[in-house]
Amino acid sequence: MTVKELVEYLGKYPDDLRVVVNGYEDGFDDLSPERIAVIKIQLDTQIHDWEGQHSGFHGSETETADDVEIVGALVLRRQ
Repeated sequence: MTVKELVEYLGKYPDDLRVVVNGYEDGFDDLSPERIAVIKIQLDTQIHDWEGQHSGFHGSETETADDVEIVGALVLRRQ
């Protein structure tokens, strides 16, 4: 999903509707602006079904294999 798609999707809802993320094990947590950041991720790295589809990238893009795709991503973290 891109920022444009997210804005369009959220535009269907009332401006005062609360936004939350799932809690660590149960329940829900508020989203806070200081927990929103842009980071580099490596696409399609999932090996186990309990891992996310993509992983954080901490290396050098010039030293990666040609088939590795590194992109910027907006991350919304739990508070």
